[in-house]
Amino acid sequence: MTKTTDKIKYLFFIITYTLSCFTVTTNRITGYFSYKSTDMLIIKYTVVFLFVFASVLLNRNKLKYVIDYSSVFINILLILYIFDYFVTNFSGTDSYYRMWWLCMIYIANAGLYAGFTLICKDDFERLSKKFWLSFLPTYIFTFLLVFARKPNIYYDVNLKFGNGLLSTADYLISHFHINTWPLFNFVGNIAFFIPIPFIFGTLFPKLKNYQIFLIIILIPFLVEGYQYVFKCGNVDIDDIVFNMSGIIIGFILLLIENKIHYKRLHRN
Repeated sequence: MTKTTDKIKYLFFIITYTLSCFTVTTNRITGYFSYKSTDMLIIKYTVVFLFVFASVLLNRNKLKYVIDYSSVFINILLILYIFDYFVTNFSGTDSYYRMWWLCMIYIANAGLYAGFTLICKDDFERLSKKFWLSFLPTYIFTFLLVFARKPNIYYDVNLKFGNGLLSTADYLISHFHINTWPLFNFVGNIAFFIPIPFIFGTLFPKLKNYQIFLIIILIPFLVEGYQYVFKCGNVDIDDIVFNMSGIIIGFILLLIENKIHYKRLHRN
């Protein structure tokens, strides 16, 4: 009976995780997969995160299988996403909508990793490493998609701290229900940099925490420096602050994760 129950729980995870990663927000169809409003988009992201998180908690006895499945599926999904982005465009007629699908993939995997970190006791380091290494191609692709831009005729530079922040906050508040771009830009500039400490910790396990921090804190400056030299995108000091905030948040979460894992090891 227990084995049957475990299989049902694992099947529930597979269905939940797979459907969550395939949840697009497009202007090409109607219904659940279409874009309606910022509010509905946030609700959709929240529901996906909670469902994936809960499905992982239910599979505390099969975490190895959970990570094994996600490690294979995420790379198959990346191939499908790239094909859709450059060829079929089912997820939206322009890149704006296609990026919302990519955000959903990140949300689903955030729910997976949060649940995994919370309950995993055995073989945590190996499974965590497998997760991040399998997720790395998706992260690299996203990084190139977002920052490796062509020279832009609307290239702009803002070196006065607070200008971009105030204008973004004002536009976000006044257009919250009718335009998701300010929300995407604000949250994305922070959230996208949160995984960096985990990725560097996985790739360079011999580095100490302070060494990892000193290296990754330079990344926002390199990104903005690239955009300044090659005149692509907008160079904004506020973006550096947002990006650094994401890195600091990620680094704090990494320290918390290490502390939890340390306590588990010494408790056993």
